Amino acid sequence: MKVYEQPYTIPGISVQREGDELTVALEAVKPSDYQLYMGSSPQAEAITQPAAKSRDGVFHLTLPAENGPCYFMIKAQDFQTNIFSERVLQLKEAINVRDMGGYETEAGKFVKWGLLYRGDQLSKLVPEDISMLERIGLTTLVDYRSDHERTINPNKEIRTVKNLLHCDPQSSFSESAANAIDLHSENVKLVNSLENGEVEEKYLNGKGEKVILSYRDLVTAETAKKAYGQFLHACADKKNLPLLHHCRGGKDRTGFASMLLLLLLGVKREDIIEDYILTGIIRKERNQLKYEQYRELTSNQNHLDYLMALIETRREYIEASMDRIYELYDSVEDYMIQHFELTKEQIETMKSFYLEEGSAVWDR
Repeated sequence: MKVYEQPYTIPGISVQREGDELTVALEAVKPSDYQLYMGSSPQAEAITQPAAKSRDGVFHLTLPAENGPCYFMIKAQDFQTNIFSERVLQLKEAINVRDMGGYETEAGKFVKWGLLYRGDQLSKLVPEDISMLERIGLTTLVDYRSDHERTINPNKEIRTVKNLLHCDPQSSFSESAANAIDLHSENVKLVNSLENGEVEEKYLNGKGEKVILSYRDLVTAETAKKAYGQFLHACADKKNLPLLHHCRGGKDRTGFASMLLLLLLGVKREDIIEDYILTGIIRKERNQLKYEQYRELTSNQNHLDYLMALIETRREYIEASMDRIYELYDSVEDYMIQHFELTKEQIETMKSFYLEEGSAVWDR
């Protein structure tokens, strides 16, 4: 049975799953009487069920994936961890749906778990997947896909969802799917566009310069301003929580939106980058499969390098967006207020209900 290594929880803690067996490990600890506690909601007062004991900080427990998500804390005589969970929801037919909790701000606070989720499309969910999303009380879905994408791959119905927002930024990331009816036809369209000279020769390499330009453009594009403004204003109303925002693969359109929200909350730059590059870790096998599909359509190495640069999740892509904001505005707050018409009061209110006190690993 394959071992699933959760790509990130909180610093100093690793989580891996093998079927129904979960292993949680504190890193670099001294022997002590450690107790792992769990609960079904992400509040400290609800995480009271003893789950496992350990002297070395490594815990083994049986926890069927379909019963999740569960939330954990580790305690000993001299410390306790922050709340944490499995970063990626163990859905059967969506691989990149994950909790945005646990990231640290410059002010030393942490994003709460169980309120904000980002993901890929929800068109193939099976009943167990839907049950999990309903169990977390998912209230709002923000869908960045185009009308065409939503038509050919409509999301499954989730009964707890009361608000459905269509926020298409009309970015270049969705252009390849504009008239495609399936993945193969999309790949053919991409390769044909390269062979027909629709992409400038200077971009036909593995440097990702075209992607970087696209990420910079999203900062100021009017269509993106409208789409992401709607998303941020939805996040500003806690009646919309829990909220999941997604596109097709959960990389570009969703990655940019996630960056905006984490920046607004004051999350550290490296944590924002970490959140972005997780998609590449999660989709590693699928990206390799996509590369093999491209190779069936073209042997031009420059074209292959360009196509792979489109689907990879490089830190310089999301850094390009953040750097562009700082080039144009004196602060993130100025950008949020002037560009998206948020108020200072809204921003402070968002910080108050999305952030909580904590420590980077544990209090000793």
